[in-house]
Amino acid sequence: RVGDIRGRGAMMAVEMVDPETKEPLPKLVNDIAVEARKQGVITLTAGTYGNVLRFLPPVVIGEDLLQEGLSVITDILAEMK
Repeated sequence: RVGDIRGRGAMMAVEMVDPETKEPLPKLVNDIAVEARKQGVITLTAGTYGNVLRFLPPVVIGEDLLQEGLSVITDILAEMK
């Protein structure tokens, strides 16, 4: 479902697409963002089709907190198969 990963520095974006058709998956991105917020992780949705999940952690974020936030996202993705 990951069509592309791009960014500069701390600002990263993950584009989500249907693996077979490459069609954008805005509902998936929205569902991920909503669930992440419920678990205390704020993400941004972006892109022309709303199918991009953006990350912009503070420059001063500690490694432990960054890993915790990314774990929340990976757990959500694993549950949304």
